[in-house]
Amino acid sequence: MIELDSIAKSYPGVQLLTDINIKVEKGERVSIVGPGGCGKTTVLKILLGLVAPEAGDVKLMGQSILGMSSYEREEIMKNVGMAFQQGGLFDFMTVKENLMFAMEHMTSLSDDEMLATVRSLLAGVKLARTENMYPHELSGGMKRRVGIARALCTNPSVAIFDEPTSGLDPVTSTIILNMIGDLASGGEDKTLLVATSNTEIAVRFASRVIVINEGKVAADGPWRDLLVNGSDWVKNFLGVRFIGLDLDYAYELDLPKPFIAQHWQV
Repeated sequence: MIELDSIAKSYPGVQLLTDINIKVEKGERVSIVGPGGCGKTTVLKILLGLVAPEAGDVKLMGQSILGMSSYEREEIMKNVGMAFQQGGLFDFMTVKENLMFAMEHMTSLSDDEMLATVRSLLAGVKLARTENMYPHELSGGMKRRVGIARALCTNPSVAIFDEPTSGLDPVTSTIILNMIGDLASGGEDKTLLVATSNTEIAVRFASRVIVINEGKVAADGPWRDLLVNGSDWVKNFLGVRFIGLDLDYAYELDLPKPFIAQHWQV
């Protein structure tokens, strides 16, 4: 469903990405994680065709998007939903209008079907009473939840979430993660991608993590394996947030036994 092959991207004075290789199969749930500023958002923008790479190829659903016409790319992107870091809502539209706008341009649903979808998704993110509110009337967490609803309202084959819990409290973060999982659980073939700097969010969202550092993929695989068998840098990056946690919570996260044995007296 997703393939990035030898992607490179630089900005004036900065070589941000040098050799990014990522492949995600249909129905997979994957977390992209790395230090702040490592290029995670740029990877997503390249994947969406919002930023052009200087080298490499980008494929969505088996088709290279770099050589496509604008019309062809638009047709492919109708199968992709995106939730941006700060919600990315149109501030001059109500919540309902934001979701309707996406469906009007990306689906063939009738007006009644679109309205039913709006109300179902807003209920799913616990914001049923906000459909006639404007973004400036919403809190940061509410905007994120509306952004999630908009990313999923077109029933995309691929749904991408950029830092969906950044800056939010732990309770709200948990609610948002659960909502993404619940709302996307209707289709086993839906491919989900989350980019985050928070390793706890990354491992709670997906069993497979892709770690980006210094412009390359530093690791790719089941996070439990990487936490024990990865390079020293990968083990430290993934594990530092967990060391010192309450032991019961460590078990709840299903941290690997060798990692627990190393850092807790058990």
